Amino acid sequence: MAQFVRNQWYPAAWEQEVGRDLLARTLLGEKVVLYRTEAGAPVALEDRCCHKFLPLSMGALKGDALQCGYHGMTYDPSGACIRIPGQASIPPMARVRSYPARRHLGMVWLWMGDPALADEAKLFQLPQYDDPDWTLSCGPYTYVKACYQHITDNLLDPAHVSFVHESTLGSPASEDVPVETRQDGNSVIVSRWTYDAKPIPLLEKFADFRGNVDRWQYYYFHAPSIAIVDFGSGDAGMGDSDEDRDRAVRIYSCHFIAPETEQTSHYFWFQLRNFAPGDDAVSKAMTEQFILAFDEDKAILEAVQAAEREASERPPVKLAIDNGPTRARRLVERMIRAEEQATIDAD
Repeated sequence: MAQFVRNQWYPAAWEQEVGRDLLARTLLGEKVVLYRTEAGAPVALEDRCCHKFLPLSMGALKGDALQCGYHGMTYDPSGACIRIPGQASIPPMARVRSYPARRHLGMVWLWMGDPALADEAKLFQLPQYDDPDWTLSCGPYTYVKACYQHITDNLLDPAHVSFVHESTLGSPASEDVPVETRQDGNSVIVSRWTYDAKPIPLLEKFADFRGNVDRWQYYYFHAPSIAIVDFGSGDAGMGDSDEDRDRAVRIYSCHFIAPETEQTSHYFWFQLRNFAPGDDAVSKAMTEQFILAFDEDKAILEAVQAAEREASERPPVKLAIDNGPTRARRLVERMIRAEEQATIDAD
């Protein structure tokens, strides 16, 4: 049974990770090698020579082409073999798969499904990314030994923050505040407001509040594996409109996940903030705080994945807070089934 939505763009690497050195990475169970052409365009090829199957990431670039390290078969960026040393004729089947690759939001994205369906309009859009009123701070590439859906479950779960992130993002005042869940097409939104409470530790470090604050958390899941968390605080009584939030201390925490296998994931994240514009010291300090918080998540999620592999006769108990993650998983399941049906219909 398929576990992934394939006709979709997935982040494969930060832009700075992809250069003239070969980068091997696995996405959706498929081994890929990435590099840039001499003009700077990203290229992604199947990491498997069509002759003896040596990983092409063990080869070398020759201009914009990739030479296998075993017998010198050379492939152009389209995946076609253009040279076989000692042999003039090139068999028509001498090629490897090429994945559409695009630079976007500071990452290199790959279309993992049918290349004929690759549509740049489907790249995730984030208006604040290019807005000069918002300042960007990027986290490191993060490898997580957990299924991508455990990560997206976590990113639709405000309830865990009070317990997992006590020193950064959590607040005891939020522990018993219920969450609201709604669905909009292929998106799920989970939200919560905590009123007239002490600021969370992270925001207390970077904002000057008069006293208690009103705090919001809006978790947006965009199927199959992108999550944007809109959170922040303002002085108690601030109001709860979008304009009120823009006038307060506001952060978009942006999370982009690419499945490596059914039990491992590539995780890319950054924050956009509306305060301390262009302040590199604040960006560095904020990133350090988020690394601490996401390392806490990583430990939890990897432990959950390990426990899931253990045999158990007892199914997990579902809670009210699981509404959002359950909806998200159903969305992804429907997308997977729709792709399977489209394949059957095409045949």
